[in-house]
Amino acid sequence: MTKIPKKGKRVTVTPRMLRAGAVALATMGGDVSDYEVVGVIYRAMAAVAPQTQSADGVEPANFLEVMRLMSAGRRDV
Repeated sequence: MTKIPKKGKRVTVTPRMLRAGAVALATMGGDVSDYEVVGVIYRAMAAVAPQTQSADGVEPANFLEVMRLMSAGRRDV
């Protein structure tokens, strides 16, 4: 299952995702509710979405790595 982005984060929509959503919409029958249409399109787009992780999405492995990350944020002025 895909992770829901945190508030303030952006989601990149690729042309491949748009195509998958359009194909899903084109193949839907006429006897479905709006909620089902949205769900099918969302799942089709999520299935082809690029699976990337940002640096802030990965948990530090141990305390030494936490210390390294904290000192990397400091700037000597």
